[in-house]
Amino acid sequence: MAVSRAAATVAVVLIAALLVAASTERAKAAGDDPQVCYCPCMQDQCMTIGAATKEECARACDAGCREGGLPGQPNRFEFCGF
Repeated sequence: MAVSRAAATVAVVLIAALLVAASTERAKAAGDDPQVCYCPCMQDQCMTIGAATKEECARACDAGCREGGLPGQPNRFEFCGF
């Protein structure tokens, strides 16, 4: 069970990072609003994955946005409605 949970977490992180990287140019054009990258990643990309939790998605989306040079999770309690 722990192995499958770890594999699911890795998959969530990788998928979120790829999706955030693909949308970086669009997000850069919209400015420095932390909601431009982080919440779309949470709502439209990561949380649509069946086994994903809001905490896993928050970490993945935060990391992906920051790696793309955009603001990430604005505070540890922000889960964009989840």
